[in-house]
Amino acid sequence: MLDVSVNITQGTSIWEAAAAIGTVGAVIVALLLGVALPWFRRPCLKIDYQPRDPYCRDAPLPQGLPAHWVRVKVTNKGRGAAKRCIGKMIAVYGVDGRPRADRDPMRLYWADASWKQPPEPLDLARDESEYLGVVYAHKDNPSAALISTHGGGSGFRKELEAGQSHRVRLAVYADNAKPETAEFLITYGGDVDSLRMDWA
Repeated sequence: MLDVSVNITQGTSIWEAAAAIGTVGAVIVALLLGVALPWFRRPCLKIDYQPRDPYCRDAPLPQGLPAHWVRVKVTNKGRGAAKRCIGKMIAVYGVDGRPRADRDPMRLYWADASWKQPPEPLDLARDESEYLGVVYAHKDNPSAALISTHGGGSGFRKELEAGQSHRVRLAVYADNAKPETAEFLITYGGDVDSLRMDWA
């Protein structure tokens, strides 16, 4: 009888240990699925630019006035969709290297957006790209290049003066992705064809 009791007790301990191990394993799997899988499938935004078409191109303004546009391309390089992406010009720097106090952060228009309302967010699927407007120029305004943002708001200036080199900082945000930033130098000589942007 003693031997049988010992065997039953030992057997019970083995099963309990196996159950405990199974529970720990289930917790580990749940953690992996809850943390590692979303990390693996996270979106990743990238900003690209080259000083040529289609980043720089001629196209009319919504009211029909000929204009020259400079845009960057935003691509989701991650494995999951990037939700509610927005692009902003978050700083315009002065000659002293400090952000200018007369330029607020401005939300920028996506290339296919309607200008009848403020810029709206959009989703980017895996490997999907969209162009984001930065600045544009037209012949009726030789004094400045205009930032591709909404005309309404608080009345702060939304232009970059001609005859100067402007260093600007752009940022692209999404609800579920890390922000992506980039800096560029923008110059404008007063005529449409002189508008240029290069990496800073």
